[in-house]
Amino acid sequence: MRSPRSAVVLAILASACSRGAREGEAPGTPRVPEARLDPGAVENVLRASRARHAALDMSGEIGILEGRFRRMNLVAMGRDPADGRPMHLVRNESPEFRRLAAALRSELGDSPVDALGERLADLGADALLDRSRRFRIPMALSSFAGEELSPQALEILALTRDLPLILIRRGLLEKGDRSALPWFTVRTLLRVRWNIETERPPRHGLDVPETIAHLEFVGRHKRWSPLPERLRALEELAALLPDYPLDRAIEALFADGAARAPVIEEE
Repeated sequence: MRSPRSAVVLAILASACSRGAREGEAPGTPRVPEARLDPGAVENVLRASRARHAALDMSGEIGILEGRFRRMNLVAMGRDPADGRPMHLVRNESPEFRRLAAALRSELGDSPVDALGERLADLGADALLDRSRRFRIPMALSSFAGEELSPQALEILALTRDLPLILIRRGLLEKGDRSALPWFTVRTLLRVRWNIETERPPRHGLDVPETIAHLEFVGRHKRWSPLPERLRALEELAALLPDYPLDRAIEALFADGAARAPVIEEE
């Protein structure tokens, strides 16, 4: 059920969007404030995660699942898993991957499959960028296109699929070939994708700092999402972080919605 506050906010938001359709984007449109994570809490999450995936037996079925994941991602990007060259006949390998993941969840329980997702999220985030948000390879479409790709580009695609292209297309890049998203947020997005790909709710198994990182991404950075979804994320974020400036965030969200209301993108 929608909260009374949300109903009022959405009514104001509709008015702001209507106004934006007439006026266009005002100079200096405010941005949704960032959510500050405690570095110690983040490190605790990563330390516990590393312990879980260090204990995995990668020589058995879990290792096979990782291999299927990498293969699925490369095939989805039109690359031959054997040599990385373009494939002209592409098959959707997601159903086969999901069947194996479901079988392993049934046989082994959630924990090993979740731990593998954490391991792959760590590897994917590390392959894409360093902890200072600097990308490992130039973030341009040309880095991920052509007959032959660098080993680094292929590893990124195998671990993150189309995430680099999303970052490029959605303007989540900063000057100096840096990411607008912190390393920990990129890792969290990869964990969420793993959950979805293995047929679990998006936030399945996330710790509080990871949940905060995901909510901040939706509310602050995912500007192509419906505004009510972004609003709910900000309200959930403020419930986890009592010091988060929710009123200022909502005001910025209104301004962003008004500025973007007339834009229609073709997929």
